[in-house]
Amino acid sequence: MGVLNVTEDSFSDGGLYLHTSAAAAHAHTLIEQGADIIDIGAESTRPGAKRVSESEEINRITRTLQAIREDAHAHHVQLSIDTTRASVAQAALDEGADIINDVSGGTLDPHMPQLLARTGKPYIVQHWRGWLDGRDSSKYEYGVVADTVTELHRQIISVLNSGVKPEQIIADPGLGFSKPGPELNYPLIEHLEELQQLGFPVLIGASRKRFVKKTLLDDGLGRSARTDNLEPQEVSQEVSNDRLDVATAMISVLAAQKGAWAVRVHNVQASRDALAVWETARQFEHSTAPACSDLTHANQPATTSEQAKTEEE
Repeated sequence: MGVLNVTEDSFSDGGLYLHTSAAAAHAHTLIEQGADIIDIGAESTRPGAKRVSESEEINRITRTLQAIREDAHAHHVQLSIDTTRASVAQAALDEGADIINDVSGGTLDPHMPQLLARTGKPYIVQHWRGWLDGRDSSKYEYGVVADTVTELHRQIISVLNSGVKPEQIIADPGLGFSKPGPELNYPLIEHLEELQQLGFPVLIGASRKRFVKKTLLDDGLGRSARTDNLEPQEVSQEVSNDRLDVATAMISVLAAQKGAWAVRVHNVQASRDALAVWETARQFEHSTAPACSDLTHANQPATTSEQAKTEEE
């Protein structure tokens, strides 16, 4: 799933694709890189971002959809809309959108689940604790995996009670949302089977997020004190998008190994390449290698009698 932000203030590419021509060109690039889905968002969900008006969000989404649909190469690609507003989702569906990606998981707009129940379109339901970015929003009493699974299950039950069918739902653990550090995100990837036990496909969205930046700055978890007190923009300034895309590609492989339905990424090519290497290596997972005894025998020096025989010959 390739990310297309038609926003002014997204954390890694805000303003780059706000104009329709730039958005359409980038969508074409994502398709050429191998995107199966393009996720279009017109409102940043980063902490502290200002909300755009409903009319502006609809305008950005619909004109981008129209431009992409004019691209002959886009006909086989599904178009997902990243929005929390039912009115925006309705306008996008009217323009031919295929999927609705709601980071609030149906909690911000009660009309959203009702709309999806009527239309029958795929609905990405993300774990959501609100817009809060404070310490209270990132406390997990029983551990991040157990609490996320429990809370996301509760959200999904609410969506199902609104009439959405189980086969429409795609679950998203919401990496980076109320989960600022590596220690609150990687467990969700490593224990993806806990989320899968809910019975829905799982989407993983780690691309260029703050916890990935912290991972690179800290060389893992060994020196987390380096970035514990940094603001998101300070972390962003210290790590290039190129490095973040390489790290994200590794996470894409980890997610694929765990059976994720899709990965949401800014750089499709980097993740495609990493997945190609992994898929190729998997083909040889059960290949037969020479037995150790054969290798030992082949590398042994000739015995005295064998040497004598060779000399005679």
